[in-house]
Amino acid sequence: MSRTQNIQMLEVVAKALGEGLCQEVAFVGGCTTALLLTDEFSLEEVRYTDDVDLVVHLTGYAQWQQLVEQLKQKGFKQSPQDEVICRMRLGELKVDFMPEDAETANLLGCNNRWFTDGLATAQWHELPSGSRIRLFSPPYFLASKLEAYAGRGAQNPLGSQDLEDILNLVNGREELLTEVESAVPELRAYLTQTMAELLVNNDFGYLVQDAARGDSEREQIIWQRLHHIVRVTT
Repeated sequence: MSRTQNIQMLEVVAKALGEGLCQEVAFVGGCTTALLLTDEFSLEEVRYTDDVDLVVHLTGYAQWQQLVEQLKQKGFKQSPQDEVICRMRLGELKVDFMPEDAETANLLGCNNRWFTDGLATAQWHELPSGSRIRLFSPPYFLASKLEAYAGRGAQNPLGSQDLEDILNLVNGREELLTEVESAVPELRAYLTQTMAELLVNNDFGYLVQDAARGDSEREQIIWQRLHHIVRVTT
């Protein structure tokens, strides 16, 4: 059910943006996880998320304001309830538009070092309705989630939705291993360091058990894939 709901949210946002804006943005975040999974076992384990995250190319606050006005014409609104500066509302949906430019992203409080390269290498994906959106490739999705975890969840790994998304991807996409092998050196090096740090975190083991849903064979597969990612990136 969560997978279906998340995809429906993507459909709604893509329709509102239109083909033109969909060419300029890339969808990222937990809402896109289901689209990256290729293993049937994992598809129903995707968590529900109440927002949609997009990365957009713009520089400076003036361009951000221009985007806001453009989005308002498409039915998006700003809400006084939201403390997140980069957040817009589409009906009840929360939609975060995060600039890939680091300086602009810092102004809006949503910086992530992998947004620029993730946007530049984003891949097209066709939704069930036929609408096409761009997604971060799996290695850049992984890196952006690890970066987000370091910035907002490292003090509470057991409650981290970023780690949940990471483990869902590792669990549900066998191809991730070869995709990481083919990634650029800087990205591989980052994945090496951050993933190795996670593997020695005692709490992380509980998250792996939870991702496997009590299936010992599945748990072993997840651990093997995690260690493989660390090995191939060194």
